Amino acid sequence: MMANLRSLLLLAILAATTTALALRIQDQLQRPIEHPDDVALEAAASDQKIEIPELPQYEPPPIERFAAAFDRPLFNPDRRPSAEEPVAAGVVEVQALSATLQGILFATSGSVALLTPVGETTAVDVSQGDLFRGWRLLEINPDNVVFEKDDETVTLELIYKAQPAPPPPPKQRP
Repeated sequence: MMANLRSLLLLAILAATTTALALRIQDQLQRPIEHPDDVALEAAASDQKIEIPELPQYEPPPIERFAAAFDRPLFNPDRRPSAEEPVAAGVVEVQALSATLQGILFATSGSVALLTPVGETTAVDVSQGDLFRGWRLLEINPDNVVFEKDDETVTLELIYKAQPAPPPPPKQRP
């Protein structure tokens, strides 16, 4: 008798909980959904100004830079670097300016070019306007940097070294 009373009490608690949950779900489903666009419309209706930040203009690199991708499709298993394609070191020597442009860092606080002098292994960071071996860094662009000395300008190009494709997986025998 006590076991039946206990099961009946648990069943009543379960039914009450289920009913309360169903009522809560029904209430949530009947509420209108707030979208960000609705908030913007409400702000426009109440004469509030909405400030939308202007995005910086994106300048894509020239399409010729990606010509090798058409010659060697990415998902071909026999994709290999072409034999006549030399891997350039990115070294330019003009009147004692001999360095390799290792990378370019862009930040809100300023841009930095990472240069490695020829014959050295440690990179040096140079900001726009700084001197590097007597040359003043004029411009930092996405693919190159421009130096000036005695009314002569030199551009160091950022060279992307192509990595060889991994070997194809071994063929499995049936």
